[in-house]
Amino acid sequence: FHQRLLVVIWILSLLSIIMLFFIRPFKIEMNKENFLLSTIRKWPFDVRAFCLFITGYGVIIDLFVLSDHLSFTSFIDHLFIAELIIAIPILYFLVWFAVMQLLLMIEDMNTEEKRLRAYKKSLSLHVAQDLRNLFLSMSVGLQSVALLVIVFLAGVGIVGAMTAYDLVPVYIVLFFTIALPAMIIFLRRMSYLNKIMKQTEDIAEGRLNSEIKVRGKLALAKHAANLNRLREGVRNSLTEQAKSERLKTELITNVSHDLRTPLTSIITYTDLLKNPDLTEDERNSYVSILDKKSQRLKTLIEDLFEVSKMASGNIELQKQKVNLNQLLKQALGEHEEDMEKAAMDFRIHITDEVLMAYVDGQKWWRVLDNLIINAFKYTLEGTRVYISLDKVEQQAQFVIKNITKYELGDQNVEELYERFKRADTSRHTDGSGLGLAISQSIVDLHEGKMDITVDGDLFKVTVTVPIV
Repeated sequence: FHQRLLVVIWILSLLSIIMLFFIRPFKIEMNKENFLLSTIRKWPFDVRAFCLFITGYGVIIDLFVLSDHLSFTSFIDHLFIAELIIAIPILYFLVWFAVMQLLLMIEDMNTEEKRLRAYKKSLSLHVAQDLRNLFLSMSVGLQSVALLVIVFLAGVGIVGAMTAYDLVPVYIVLFFTIALPAMIIFLRRMSYLNKIMKQTEDIAEGRLNSEIKVRGKLALAKHAANLNRLREGVRNSLTEQAKSERLKTELITNVSHDLRTPLTSIITYTDLLKNPDLTEDERNSYVSILDKKSQRLKTLIEDLFEVSKMASGNIELQKQKVNLNQLLKQALGEHEEDMEKAAMDFRIHITDEVLMAYVDGQKWWRVLDNLIINAFKYTLEGTRVYISLDKVEQQAQFVIKNITKYELGDQNVEELYERFKRADTSRHTDGSGLGLAISQSIVDLHEGKMDITVDGDLFKVTVTVPIV
């Protein structure tokens, strides 16, 4: 009788599962949001699959428990009846939960897009990515694995020593030779990591004075070295930012001063010309001053527009093959009369070898002219000015050097390239302060190089450009 009842229960169980799957008497609305469905759907797909496996395994175990009781227990046994009352609802719940999970999985995996989304959110994929990231630095990965192995073996050793006392001496030796040193190394590494993290926090908050000590050659040491480079980069960036703000303020001040000075003179002498009692000589004198100041204002504005165009790259070069020797002689010829009148000695050297280069002749002449005019304005009277043009490897090298009449002191060479920057800080000279900035921009457009060297009062400019 027991055996027949057992067969009937198994058959009814199978039929119940089939009915649950196809007929769905519990009427689960798959699209209806409820706490249980929304919670299960938040789980990664592989976790849901594992949960389904465990639930199915529980169904089988419950069936076997019922089978054993039906085979060997009397129906009159009250304990059997109590266990049967508990086991059958548990069996029903497990079957219901398993079928519900299976139906949910089928619905959530019925399209390619859903399968791809489930794959990307799977726990196994994330674990695999974490393991791969662990070995981005091989030394860190190997050390982590070695530490886990040592901890696992230490735990096994404790269990072994507690169950077999003759293994205690062996365990003590292994503990002090392997486990304890590994623990000390791990704690030291964690201490070093905490120190790096603290100083990283200091860098993030702007405290850039303390340098992280680089200890050893392992991954943490490399990380500390990288953070030191980052700290230095941030410090340099802040320094450059402060310098940029200072130069911006100076630029606005200098532009305002240089534009206001001739403009004020123009306004003043214009008012004076309105006086009907002026003599002809006074009137001519005022007109001459107005003409001079107007030309200065025009030159200043034109230079400002030109350097702005060059800085923005909105300029086209008309390159052609140019004889640099002839171009320099032409630029010097324009100032021959000024050289004779100047209270300084010009020493000029131009190589006999013809130097040809693809340049915009007009723009390159502007570079030479700006540098020669600079020499006239800023050279100490009674000293020599050296101008030379030579071939250096496959480049033409133009050099002009002089002794400055204004003390440069601790002048930053890089700042001399800035717009409206002058050696004459009192700004009494007629220059616009844009000559070097314009020259630098032109040289850069020709893929050349312009270097300024200051040694005491010696001022030297070297311009190089590739030759044909």
